[in-house]
Amino acid sequence: MTLKSERIFFRKAKSHGIVKQVREKYIRDDIPCLMDGCTQCCNEQPQLLDEKAPFYIIPDLSVILKYLEILEHEDIMNVIISQTIMVNLDQHDKSKTYRRLRQILNDPRHSSILFYNEIFAGTTQQRKPDESKETYNWRCHLALASWFQQHTQHPIVLLSEFQGQCNSPLANGQIRTLSMQQFLNIYYPDHELLQSLVQVLADVTLEDDWDRIHLGKANASSSPDNHGYVEYKSMDELDVGIKSGRYFSGILRCSSDRQQAQVSVDQEDSILIIGNDNQNRAVHGDLVVVELLPQSQWTSSFNRVSHGPNQQDDAGDGESSNQKRKTGKIIGVLNRNWRPYVATIQNDETGSGSFHLAIPLDPTIPKIRIRYQNSHLINNQRIVVRIDHWPVNSQYPNGHFVRSLGPIHQLDTEMSAILVEHGISVSQATKAFSEASIKEMPIDTPEQPWTPSNEQIARRRDLRSLTVFSIDPPNCQDIDDALSVETLNDGKLQLGVHIADVTYFVNENSKTDLEARARGTTVYLADRRFDMLPSVLSEKVCSLRHHVDRYAVSVLWTLDASLNVVDTWFGRTLIRSACEMEYEQAQELLNGQAKATGLDIQLCRRLQPKVQLLAKILRVFRERRTQQGGLELASAEVKFKIMNKDQVTDVIPKGELEIHGLVAEAMILANAAVGRRVYEGFRKSALLRHHPAPGNHKFRQLIQAAATKGFTIDFSSNGALAKSLHVIGQSCQDNPNMEQMFKTMATFAMNEAGYISSGRFNVDQYSHYGLALDFYTHFTSPIRRYADVVVHRQLLMVIGDVSAKEADAGATSAMYHDTKLTEICDNLNIRSRESKLAQRDSMELFQAMYVIQHSQGVPLVKQGIICELRSNGFYVFVPSLGLKGPVFLKDKDDNVIIPLSLISDKVGDDEQNIPGCTLETQVPNNLTVHGATLPRSIQFKLFDQVRVILKIRMSHAHRHTVHMSLLGFQETPLPLKRLTNKGMVSAILENLDPATAAISPPKSSPLSQDEIKTRRLIKKQHNNMYSVIESFRQLTITENTLT
Repeated sequence: MTLKSERIFFRKAKSHGIVKQVREKYIRDDIPCLMDGCTQCCNEQPQLLDEKAPFYIIPDLSVILKYLEILEHEDIMNVIISQTIMVNLDQHDKSKTYRRLRQILNDPRHSSILFYNEIFAGTTQQRKPDESKETYNWRCHLALASWFQQHTQHPIVLLSEFQGQCNSPLANGQIRTLSMQQFLNIYYPDHELLQSLVQVLADVTLEDDWDRIHLGKANASSSPDNHGYVEYKSMDELDVGIKSGRYFSGILRCSSDRQQAQVSVDQEDSILIIGNDNQNRAVHGDLVVVELLPQSQWTSSFNRVSHGPNQQDDAGDGESSNQKRKTGKIIGVLNRNWRPYVATIQNDETGSGSFHLAIPLDPTIPKIRIRYQNSHLINNQRIVVRIDHWPVNSQYPNGHFVRSLGPIHQLDTEMSAILVEHGISVSQATKAFSEASIKEMPIDTPEQPWTPSNEQIARRRDLRSLTVFSIDPPNCQDIDDALSVETLNDGKLQLGVHIADVTYFVNENSKTDLEARARGTTVYLADRRFDMLPSVLSEKVCSLRHHVDRYAVSVLWTLDASLNVVDTWFGRTLIRSACEMEYEQAQELLNGQAKATGLDIQLCRRLQPKVQLLAKILRVFRERRTQQGGLELASAEVKFKIMNKDQVTDVIPKGELEIHGLVAEAMILANAAVGRRVYEGFRKSALLRHHPAPGNHKFRQLIQAAATKGFTIDFSSNGALAKSLHVIGQSCQDNPNMEQMFKTMATFAMNEAGYISSGRFNVDQYSHYGLALDFYTHFTSPIRRYADVVVHRQLLMVIGDVSAKEADAGATSAMYHDTKLTEICDNLNIRSRESKLAQRDSMELFQAMYVIQHSQGVPLVKQGIICELRSNGFYVFVPSLGLKGPVFLKDKDDNVIIPLSLISDKVGDDEQNIPGCTLETQVPNNLTVHGATLPRSIQFKLFDQVRVILKIRMSHAHRHTVHMSLLGFQETPLPLKRLTNKGMVSAILENLDPATAAISPPKSSPLSQDEIKTRRLIKKQHNNMYSVIESFRQLTITENTLT
């Protein structure tokens, strides 16, 4: 039954007039309670209150605004959020708080719900004449609590921070009203984190302070400040300015020293923000509003290697450093992107007193002032802090302490810091799955191993007679995919890709499914992984292990003699893998070796013709795709050999074997076929993988780099770009490092691929630019990616699988609804991006550990290639370690620092500088060092081969980082002159290297003071008899090369 009512209220319009608004409200009596197991309601939603919970929690607005961080903790569950709260947040534009509440409601681990109390007959309340908003809201929550207690027979805890409402039992003691402090003291007395957090938040003044909502007060003017910050313009003024084109909005991206930032207005245009004053209290990631400065104040970007802790993210955009760009100042913030930050208390801030500066691990974030009484407890610790607000008269934002992660520079602490920085949840970090999820798992123990059911064997296509095999990295446990190839009786070929059937074990909207959806992906770090699914699925029942029967979803292609696809079959199958091969083993068989390392000779005889036939087929498919414009890109990946948990014994770059590309091609083939098939059945809500074409400005660095070697880059289409890269590859066959660098630069120029729902885009926007495919999705890794799980469900529904129809979640299924699927896609894109960034950070951490451990007492010298030029130095890529690091030719004060080792080629001389040098910059073409004491000018160009000494820059507040000292580089041989006996003796008496003396010096005036200093520095290296003898030997070599 539905009844209509009206709600009348008045609000201030942008024209400053008062507008009467009338909202119709339809009262219903069929809204379910959303409690699991309720026999009175029809609860079809996937996320439900736990019927076994000891109590349910109903917070009011004061608690939401003050203690939302506590409600976000994973130990706080079974929270009922009222419609009254959401309406208040929406009316007063508290979008950040609204989104955070939505995240709680969407996270199945919280078992929390939104209840529409204002339109439900059992809980709706009418506002009385002259009744305050606070009193009305409180009556709404009392009515909600009373109905829920009577309906579910569960105790209710009403949380409120209003004095006089707390600690008053209602409904025969089954409803208690408590403050947050009282609630935690009663129900969580021993929870150290929550007890600490409630104390901190009690004293915090939040930017979204709750009394500004219901009182509607404007911001009070702040006293004049001395930091150059100004008050933000009103939201009305910002809105009008953006619409008129006077102001611009975009996401703020700061450099690691926070002296330069950019606001991207669109894909091709951005505005520079120079200095803290112009950044005006905005933080990296905020959605800001920018006003352009007068054109006379426009400036150029800093095209420099940063001396800050994060030296690799300041690459800039490749523009010349003297080119003026649009420059502006921030005049407002539309949305704060504040998150939990890992930080360390500043060294000189750990004495007496309760206020301290915390230095975030992320160098793009400013120092945060926090209040903590016992600072010695968090000294030398990685801690988690949050920003609360940033007053206009304060140099730093104010925040609060959340928790400690552990001592700085300990491996587990730094790994925990990486997870926090990238928003990976506590439960996933601890590898723990909920008890409800574990209860849904199949049994697979040594005493009771899992086996296929007779019912499923009858429903599936039995492929156990085929020779099926998997090819993965060594020690892979979560095997998603396997391959097969057979010659049919009619001479045709059958190519098969077989994928783990996860959806049979994980029903949509089950506890396991909701938890996997929240996690989004398995996170792989350098030494550990955090699974998306419980191990009984990921490593056992779903994993396509050899010699056991496994459920799979297969794609089978029938190919004619020309390897054209005659037929494609999709369906559920039963397979039995013959072998879990490693990439190296498969490559050995492909190369023709009779026996692969570690495999039985009889098995090799069975597998080798299969592997070679598979390669023949996939080479053709790859060639066809690349002819259509598919790109072959590259990235630097390494793996670490680790002993005793934290001893990095070796760093091994990923070898690019042919079999890697062939297996990837098989997966691309399956993903493309499934993507097209899923779209045919779900035109409005197919989950696809879209890779947009990159913007022209992103190719600037690649074009400039190619020009230095005489190459041209045509990026008018993916096909043209593929041809340009192919030409470069053919010309660099004798220099694979250069080819790798060009492919890596092309990779960086690409836009990020992402998941989309087909209902939100036109058909011509579905394509995958990098792979040159019209339809593409992710289907081949459901153990480690949730997107693949959704795609499996959609595919099985399209082909009419009986088991899939029986498990269909019906109206609550996300795969039928574009809006629901888009929300899932947005979350998966974030999870995927953060997972990759966490993997990158962990790799850099272990690279630094390797340098620390292998440079003790012995300099660590490596060969590298110059990959980027900057105005104060350059970046060097070390292929053997997959490491990119800076070489500085200027110090922080802009003084030129050219190491003596560049002349002497001796380890140790890199600590001494040649005096009197100047640096001529022609970025991106070259850097040239001039000096009266140098035999000739020294020029550095892109792709020059150099020798560097790897060193560690130690840090207290940040992770240790690798930097490099220049030892020398391979130059074109210089013109030499024959030394006379007199010249030889003169050189030795002056203790000069005869090889250096043999270089034809430029004509110059008598020795300058700088040259005298340089000769004295070199002389220190040749002050014993051995040096004299060595000089004779080098001279002999020089003389012999001239004859």
